Amino acid sequence: MEIKTILTIVGLIATGLVIKSCVPTTNKETQNTDRPTKTAKPTETIENDKLVVVRDVKPDKIKQAIQQFCNIYNQESYRALPELTIISDKVYVITFPKDIDFETFCYFVNYLHYPNEIFYKPNITAWTTTSSGDSWMKDDIVGEKVMLYIPKDDQDYDNVYLTTSDNLGYKMGFALGEASQRLDKPRQPFQKPTININKLEGMETVNFE
Repeated sequence: MEIKTILTIVGLIATGLVIKSCVPTTNKETQNTDRPTKTAKPTETIENDKLVVVRDVKPDKIKQAIQQFCNIYNQESYRALPELTIISDKVYVITFPKDIDFETFCYFVNYLHYPNEIFYKPNITAWTTTSSGDSWMKDDIVGEKVMLYIPKDDQDYDNVYLTTSDNLGYKMGFALGEASQRLDKPRQPFQKPTININKLEGMETVNFE
């Protein structure tokens, strides 16, 4: 078998693995309640500014989507421990008191937009400050406050878009070779979050694992 053919096969396999890592294929995955032992669950609060704001969704739908994500990603380790704060019956804030890595955070934003067999049209915007150890980083993204979102006309389904605080735009694709694509201009201009994480105390919260 020629080397070119071998490399093509390897590339296709790798692409399939990347896509599978961020997009569920069966209801069984979204309903899997298997978890590591309780002793493996993080208990330390880690200061971070990761924030997701969801609007125009019913409470049961957003809770179902978050739980599905946890069922997919927390089977072998606790990759995501979201905390949902209910601001009103159509506005929700999601934070991560135990923190979450940037890659999984991007998957989370994407999944809330495209959950498995949950039909809604949410308005979702997320924010975080990047670091050099994050996946898919470029020099002009590192250390920046960034906004993550998915445009209404998106037809790729396996990405999130990123705008830095100084309005540099990127498409963060999940498939092999698609990460960190610099755009001529951002799909949405950067907007500061209107909700302060430090002022959520005392509001109704739901924790997921």
